Amino acid sequence: MKKTYCVLLGALAIVSMAGEPTLAGDARTPVYVEGNKPIAPYSPGIKLANGMLFVSGQIPYVNGEIPEEARNDVSAQTRIVMENLQSVLKEAGYSFDDVVRATVFMTDMGNYGAFNKVYGTYWDEESVPPARAAVEVGALPGSKPGAPVLVEVSMIAAK
Repeated sequence: MKKTYCVLLGALAIVSMAGEPTLAGDARTPVYVEGNKPIAPYSPGIKLANGMLFVSGQIPYVNGEIPEEARNDVSAQTRIVMENLQSVLKEAGYSFDDVVRATVFMTDMGNYGAFNKVYGTYWDEESVPPARAAVEVGALPGSKPGAPVLVEVSMIAAK
């Protein structure tokens, strides 16, 4: 009886190693866009072996700051955020058409229409935009006096 038990455990181990990787066993690959290393302890993207890509929230920074022309302009900030997201997606081999979920953080929901006008241009009429949530928050990281961060967007993509 003891030998059968050991053989069964060995067989189970071989079967479980041959199956699809589990989430805990998935390889995680950080995604960094060349020349845009974050100053805080996070990865801009994490790609899993199962095809999922998690993109950290992007703010309207270009070379470590909000460009002067975008400082109080939610449309300009949205465009920069979307371009930053696109850079991470592209570096990982994905596009906006692979995005299945987006989370939007805004400091003023009164900017929702202006945000949507820019955001919507990143999908054409044949595309399926991702599921999305939008939340108003009191403040966003990266804001500086005279240069508030008005919008941040994170995404999940899958292939």
